[in-house]
Amino acid sequence: MSWKSWVLLLIKKLTWAKHISNTVARAGQKLEALRRVANKLDVKGKATVYKAQVCSFMEYASLCWMSASTTTLKLLDSIQSKALRIIGVDEQQARIDLNIPSLHHRRQVAAASVLYKMHTSLCPPDLKALLPKPFVIRRASRLSMPSHALTEPVSRTLSTGITFVHVAVHVWNGLPDSVVGEITGYGAQSIKSRVHQHLLGS
Repeated sequence: MSWKSWVLLLIKKLTWAKHISNTVARAGQKLEALRRVANKLDVKGKATVYKAQVCSFMEYASLCWMSASTTTLKLLDSIQSKALRIIGVDEQQARIDLNIPSLHHRRQVAAASVLYKMHTSLCPPDLKALLPKPFVIRRASRLSMPSHALTEPVSRTLSTGITFVHVAVHVWNGLPDSVVGEITGYGAQSIKSRVHQHLLGS
């Protein structure tokens, strides 16, 4: 699909439903290719093919559309469920033994990692400019927030309320200070691992 066609799909209704439906269709074709060679591979081999050829395809530019409706995102989850049946494992085995957590989990980790980088010089200036201001606790508030918390952007329309920044800030503010740690360029190399481990245990 050309970039012009991709943009037109988004503009038509300002949702990601059509884009994700197309992605699911293509991912399903790739999954069928895996099914045809599954009997020639062991469990780890099938998992490797799935992660490289199917999962990576479904996650392309996922931060752009991670705010899509739950119903739409479940279409992607159905592809992963089918893949796990082909591989021959359940969700717990996939997560623990093969490092295949849920797609929702992976999007949350990616979102937190990008927000971390938006605090550092590793981030392009135009993206860094989108970083919300630090959250300030008012004197009369009993709200408990981590020291790295950000102010959730004000949304005047439904479409702006489900953008990447809005969704990512919600994930970010839910992380304890011990996971985020001191925000430095060096720390950006390991934030994914820390967030991944924290979300698995939460």
